[in-house]
Amino acid sequence: MKDSRLTSVAAGLSLTALGLAFFLPILGRLPLIRGEAMYALIPAEMLARGDWLTPYLNGARYLDKPPLWYWLTMAGYQIFGVSEFSARLTTLAVALGEALGTFLIGRTLFSLRVGWLAGLMLITSIGFFTLHCQLFTDHLITLTLTWGLYFLLRWQAAPRFRYVLGFFTCLAAGLLSKGLVGPALTLAVGGLYMLVRRDWGLLRFFLHPGGLAVGAALALPWFVVMTLRHPGFFEFHILNEQILRFMGKRYPPDIVSFPIVGFWLFVVIWLMPWAAFLPAALAAFWPRGRSWVAAGERGKVLVLLWAGVVLGFFSLSSLRLEYYSLPAFPAMALILGWRFDLYLSRERDRAMRVSLVLLAILLGALLGAPALLERLAADNRREFLTIFSTLEPIVQQAQFILPGLGLATAVLGWRGSPRLCLAGLTVTTGALLWFTFQCLMLLNASLSDRLFAEYLAKHAAAGEPVIMESLEEFEYGSSLGFYSGHRVLIVQREGAPAFGFALRPEENYLISPGRLRELWEGPQRVYVLADDVKPLEDYLRGGQTVLAADGKRLLSNRTGP
Repeated sequence: MKDSRLTSVAAGLSLTALGLAFFLPILGRLPLIRGEAMYALIPAEMLARGDWLTPYLNGARYLDKPPLWYWLTMAGYQIFGVSEFSARLTTLAVALGEALGTFLIGRTLFSLRVGWLAGLMLITSIGFFTLHCQLFTDHLITLTLTWGLYFLLRWQAAPRFRYVLGFFTCLAAGLLSKGLVGPALTLAVGGLYMLVRRDWGLLRFFLHPGGLAVGAALALPWFVVMTLRHPGFFEFHILNEQILRFMGKRYPPDIVSFPIVGFWLFVVIWLMPWAAFLPAALAAFWPRGRSWVAAGERGKVLVLLWAGVVLGFFSLSSLRLEYYSLPAFPAMALILGWRFDLYLSRERDRAMRVSLVLLAILLGALLGAPALLERLAADNRREFLTIFSTLEPIVQQAQFILPGLGLATAVLGWRGSPRLCLAGLTVTTGALLWFTFQCLMLLNASLSDRLFAEYLAKHAAAGEPVIMESLEEFEYGSSLGFYSGHRVLIVQREGAPAFGFALRPEENYLISPGRLRELWEGPQRVYVLADDVKPLEDYLRGGQTVLAADGKRLLSNRTGP
């Protein structure tokens, strides 16, 4: 037992070391883009105000999401200072936690090797790598779901209060991460698992009085305090932002949802290179007949329900984005890890050989994806218009290398041992992640406003208006605000963007086109950041372009330095 425990610890540490090797070197190399910078700016403002309860964005209360992500980032800021590097430390810690939780579930349900392979495949999938280079509260949903299910499995094996405590702490953390969807996914997977397995003893776990008390004590105080401090908070935060959002009736209307075909296309892309092996893995993993309730199949049942609940929930939702499949990644990694463990135990495995050929085909098809992804993404967010054309140099480099590596790996799989094939897959995966990171470098540079913000930090005096033209969502001003240190005014056209929560007049930073013109023609120096995809007003065209890059230009109404 002692050797087994030491082996398990060593395997977990090696997986953690791999995660650090993947993510730590890139923490400070990617600028914060418009879509993620709010998760860095909000905790910076909260820390500056000394207010750990009420989130603020650009000087206004931001009550859309619970505060756990902000609290974790604020802790990092206090230790390392406010920077994009320290903002991304939260994502790094959560990524390692997700990989470790996946490993522990795989070890508990199947074997040490299955758990380790699943953790490795999770870390090295395009989606996990790409999305964990960005700030999203969805990472905490994935983390709390993974660890919540782990504690459920541990309690099932040995009913102890510490596992109850861990489970309800995960539910509370999920609620404080992104609202009701956090605990709802965990409870849905656990509840369906109980029903399918007919394990009514789990009711004692889900309804444990001590666990319920701990979960309520951890999660409810923030909601109670915010309801008392900010009238209208409860209706806005619970009804508007969660229930009506799911139904597609949120105010203001949300961004355009991804079509279901696009959502599932991204599932395949996110799982690359391992997506090529998923059909063979599912075919072997799927329980047969009465085995759904057999004692030895409980692991397969739980993992399949996990993936099915997450993907089914967001497929049915009226709002789905390309990264909403993230909480299903650990489950699919476990299915893949189980199948590769089986493959390594065989000399001949025709299904996996066919999967290797499919991998070579998908790697070739992946190189044509940028144009398709641009059309899908631009329908959802205008900032993606023409952005994928910047990836052309990377695509040209990869168009022979990746399919060639995939073909070589397929040859190794047909003619060599499974371990030799795995070595080929390691090289192919490394190259795929390298090209992925190169794409991220180009995309983030284009989608971030850091270059313009750094100019403003040097040249814009305090009190000089900094304005952004025609944003779809007011949160997209956060990248400019984070790096410049200036409060950003945003022009509202045809009712967009709009606040869902009633703000005090001094908090409102949305201005009308008429107010923009007044400021521009007034005595003060004014800076306006505009996107080239939107034509400028006639009076703005006479302004001085002080900086232009990546389809954006920074204008000033005063010439000279």
